[in-house]
Amino acid sequence: AKFFQLARLLADQVGGLVNQNELSNTLQLAVGTIENYLYLMQKTFIVQLVTPKFGNLRKELTKMPKMFFNDTGLRNALTNNFTSIEDRADKGNLLENVVYTRLRKLYGVDALRYWRTADGNEVDFIVENKLNEGFAYEVKYNDALYKPSKYKKFVEGYPTFPLQIVSMQAKNSNTIETIRL
Repeated sequence: AKFFQLARLLADQVGGLVNQNELSNTLQLAVGTIENYLYLMQKTFIVQLVTPKFGNLRKELTKMPKMFFNDTGLRNALTNNFTSIEDRADKGNLLENVVYTRLRKLYGVDALRYWRTADGNEVDFIVENKLNEGFAYEVKYNDALYKPSKYKKFVEGYPTFPLQIVSMQAKNSNTIETIRL
């Protein structure tokens, strides 16, 4: 029952940071049990954890990962929500999960990272090669929500990772580059 509750909690926060202590408190389980359940979910391909990109490997290992479901149908079943994407409150999260599954198929899990600052600025996906180059993707259901100033630190700090916007509703022609799904 607790394993199922954990799966439902994770389905509800897809694309969010996984805080094992918070999950432990919510489910009244030991952190070690949460770790074991997450390990089992990863090994059975239910979820995948995406780690952050940092210049410092030690920081990368200690920061919280983001979590995505490998199967959005299972994710929708756990949230009991099968309505069309336009009518969903979680459409941004669902789109981010869909983009994750596509990037995973194209580049592999090990090439995917995300970037986040202490003040909450975030780039959803970084696809990185061995030369410390690649692409960065910010997922917005509606690209009108994209604010260039929020990504200034990333663009300056990682010039070898061109930032692109992935959107279902590409309306803003002033975005860096919008990829419409």
